[in-house]
Amino acid sequence: MQKDQAYTLSKDYLERDIYGFTHEDIALFQRLLAYHSELYYELESPIISDSEYDRLFKKLQELEKVFWVQNKQTLQVGSQLKVSSFAKVKHSRPMISLDNTYNAEELRDFDARVKKILDKSGSDTDVIDYIIEYKFDGLGIELIYEWGKLIQAITRGDGVEGEDVTENITTIENIPKYIEYRERLEVRGEVIMPISSFERLNTVLKNEGKKVFANPRNAASWSVRLKDTSITAQRKLIFFAYDVGDIMSSKKIIDSTQHLPPTLSYQEREQAAKDIFYISMIWALKSLWFQVTDYLPYCTNIEDVISEIEHFWDKKQALDFEIDGLVVKINNMPLWREIGFTAHHPRYAISYKFPAEITTTELLSVEHQVWRTGTLTPVANLEPVNLWGVTVRRATLHNYDEIEKLNIKIGDRVFLKRAWEVIPKIIGVAVSSHPNPLHAKPHPNPLLWGEGTSFNIFPPTRCPSCGALIQKDEDAVRYYCPNHHNCPEQVKQKIIYAVGKWWLNIDGLGSAQVELFYNLWWISTLADIYRLDSKRDEILTLPWYKEKSVSNLLSSIEKSKNQALWRFLVALSIPWVGRQAAKELAKIFRFQSDILIFPYSKEELESLQDIWIKTAETIYEFFHHPLERERLEDLLGYIELELIPSLNSLPLGEMKLQNTIASFSSKGERIQDWGLVWETFYPKYFWKKMCITGSFDWYSRDDFIEILESQWGEFVGSVSKKTDFLLAWEKAGSKLKKAQELGVVVIWLEDFIK
Repeated sequence: MQKDQAYTLSKDYLERDIYGFTHEDIALFQRLLAYHSELYYELESPIISDSEYDRLFKKLQELEKVFWVQNKQTLQVGSQLKVSSFAKVKHSRPMISLDNTYNAEELRDFDARVKKILDKSGSDTDVIDYIIEYKFDGLGIELIYEWGKLIQAITRGDGVEGEDVTENITTIENIPKYIEYRERLEVRGEVIMPISSFERLNTVLKNEGKKVFANPRNAASWSVRLKDTSITAQRKLIFFAYDVGDIMSSKKIIDSTQHLPPTLSYQEREQAAKDIFYISMIWALKSLWFQVTDYLPYCTNIEDVISEIEHFWDKKQALDFEIDGLVVKINNMPLWREIGFTAHHPRYAISYKFPAEITTTELLSVEHQVWRTGTLTPVANLEPVNLWGVTVRRATLHNYDEIEKLNIKIGDRVFLKRAWEVIPKIIGVAVSSHPNPLHAKPHPNPLLWGEGTSFNIFPPTRCPSCGALIQKDEDAVRYYCPNHHNCPEQVKQKIIYAVGKWWLNIDGLGSAQVELFYNLWWISTLADIYRLDSKRDEILTLPWYKEKSVSNLLSSIEKSKNQALWRFLVALSIPWVGRQAAKELAKIFRFQSDILIFPYSKEELESLQDIWIKTAETIYEFFHHPLERERLEDLLGYIELELIPSLNSLPLGEMKLQNTIASFSSKGERIQDWGLVWETFYPKYFWKKMCITGSFDWYSRDDFIEILESQWGEFVGSVSKKTDFLLAWEKAGSKLKKAQELGVVVIWLEDFIK
């Protein structure tokens, strides 16, 4: 079967109603699923996404039941090991897959099925409790120990038979080569490559001109199968253990933990000795020096499971490894035998798969967008596809270097990713429509893409908005339009950015309104926004505008006239000046008039923290450009700026010494007692870095950031030694643990609100 044929057939089968299949279709469907398994498990080059594979699997599973198929393809697990150079080894018991679920109702159905089975067997369904753990997106591995020594490592393979990769596995540092347990023990788990290691690996491969990996899972799987074990050792793989051979092995290692080094807390060791619970088995593996997950929430019922999953999003974003869902297991292991298995999966556990982050679609054409900084970004026009409940028609291609690296061409079928509400992005080619490079020739007019016989994607030679000659940074991959002051698209994008929530915060003036008012010649600078009140009657004549909406817009414009200086500086779209640089730059202005006078040299700017040489140059050039000065003077006629409290009168040179030598009052008088000045003038979070973690029912993260920044504090996304505070509440996870380890002050929600 060819990739093109398989992709087209997959799309057809996914869309076709189940009653539209025949007996002949089923045989072809089985071949199709086997082909996808081969591409995924053996060749590490899938042409459909995981979610699409799951949907195909479910549909074939249903069809095999409807048509009474005897030899069911859906009972096969993994690959058929056709192209491996490693020795084949049978598992002592099958490494079967997990059944999947995608929503709360399916989890409740799973709970109901389990209780129904236990009711029939006479077991007490009130004793059912659940453990949740990560569904690692890596390579399934079985480790075999005899007399405490690691003697063999086997991949999952087809679930019955796997590949012997012992030599490669012994290079993974966190896998113990010897354990203090003398009986035979089979430990199962997942080999993964951390995201940070994956990104470093792809950077090295790219610099060496080699093919990069599509995702950490493929990188991990390929690394374990390398013939050169020294390269495997360099890949920084990690093994997470989560299962042993059988229930009796679980009982034995739980009992044996009472005689092993105290790697567990006293409470963990006490619990491990009580019964054969799944969580006790995990703690026992931890005592044997296996790395196990630190995420094992205990739930007394299925509703607690659903609640935990609903509040999981923050935890996933903080992980340095890929997971594609969560696994829900019954904690009481003796019940596993009563609940039983199917040929494909256990009935006592289920995988909750996250909403599809990746799918496939066709790249129809490419446009070239000009952003507020002049940077050109290629944007893909796609065959419409549903992802996370949203129909996606466009996606970013990031930059032209990325296009070349991924070897993407017009007409290719591509992998599309949309994770955590982020803008959709093309991350790779599923099926190339132009395998022969002779078929892909540059178009004679680089401004016209996807027309005629052109398939390659190149940056345009002239700006699509103003026609200026495109330039390229010497030390970067950025192509840009140099006409920063008069390029229509740049002007509009700067205004749209400036009026956003985090900067001038003008409600009712979004991208569509800016586009409309710009085309009507009503606004072309930020100052023009503050003259829109003179256009009130004209605005009322436009479609969709009523008296109330116009009043709300003009009221919001009026409110925006009072601004914190650093927010105002970000709104100006000075190249390289973001949130942090703007906060540092804001410290040097003693009076509002200093913004126009700007009596600071490049050297003085470079001395500020978070202001680099290139940033200092762009700041200096911005405030000395005649047109920018003219527009600033116009704008400052409407804006009242809030300067940093009590630093208004500090000279730039003395500001560096204020912590250790002296401080100044608002009148410029020297005050010797610095502690008194801090208590008198500074809010609690002034210049402090704070991270946020947990679930806050009545507040959004943006609410807390706004409160923090109103007191001149700084929000940071992760916990480190430089973090001053961690704001935490219910469901606080790894960030709280790290803060406690580093001695970072933890503030709970109630105290923060007070």
